[in-house]
Amino acid sequence: MSKLLDEIVIRGKKIKNRIVMPPMMCFSFKGDNGGMYGEQYVDHYTRRAKGGTGLIIVQATSALGAAKQLDVWSDEEMKPLETIAHNCHNYGAAVMMQLSYGDININELSVEEIHTMQLDCIAAASRAKQAGFDGVEYHFAHGYTLCRFLDPISNTRTDSYGGILENRVRFLTEILPQIRVEVGEEFIVSIRMGGNIPDVAGAIKVAKVFEEAGIDLLHVSFGMEEPNNTVPDDFICSTIAFNGSEIKKHVNIPVIAVSEIFTAEQAKFLVENEYVDFVAIGRGIFADENWANKVLANESIQQCRNCGGTIRKCLWFSDHTKCPAQMSS
Repeated sequence: MSKLLDEIVIRGKKIKNRIVMPPMMCFSFKGDNGGMYGEQYVDHYTRRAKGGTGLIIVQATSALGAAKQLDVWSDEEMKPLETIAHNCHNYGAAVMMQLSYGDININELSVEEIHTMQLDCIAAASRAKQAGFDGVEYHFAHGYTLCRFLDPISNTRTDSYGGILENRVRFLTEILPQIRVEVGEEFIVSIRMGGNIPDVAGAIKVAKVFEEAGIDLLHVSFGMEEPNNTVPDDFICSTIAFNGSEIKKHVNIPVIAVSEIFTAEQAKFLVENEYVDFVAIGRGIFADENWANKVLANESIQQCRNCGGTIRKCLWFSDHTKCPAQMSS
């Protein structure tokens, strides 16, 4: 039986426990000197690494411009990211970057535009490796650009990037060999995908193709919209987490479950029953930066209040200083 404190090695990278900080945006943070990242972000991620988190995934960063080393991908703007990676390693945490590509209507893209996006996605992984990160996670979830390629309803293209499953995953499978050349063998390449593409059965097929293509890790959230399938009465976690556990049954690579995992009981339920390999604790780790250390030591945590009942009403996303759990700590 697996335990939360058990380590896993992926691509030579040791992840010291099964607790993941997912790539949640810090909308009220400010970068330094007009850039995207800065000391506020460095402190944020360093504190969660010090708090015992096994794997930290830095918030979604657009790959746009990476091939030309523009904006966040310039040497100067990469410096805070280098510090984040360094500090996380100092506290024994593995650290990855999530790579996204905005909110684009893929059905209107030319093939040439898709190829430009692919070059950026290759270059972004290479730049992340140069900055000291242990891996990257491509954001194929939550209805954004890359997610739309996977979804058979949203993707209405009639060329080699639409239609059958082989085509809908082509954006990534086509460039994965070059990504591996750029980053080497000891670097994790992960996918965040929906557990409903457009349903669980479809997501399982996508997950199996990604595994066969060489993806190392699957982080299962939701696709174009949040799922509404039923969950067994004895499953004490969310529908999104349940769908992750369903995908886990059909692949041999590690799977991360996410969504409304607030308590030690839920985290242990998912890992110890081997529903999944990792648990992503988003708002819980925002509320208590020491969530991992406390749970592993069987100590009480500063509980996330689940403000408004949904992540979209979480006060952290409008102003992190108004998080009631933070204010009472």
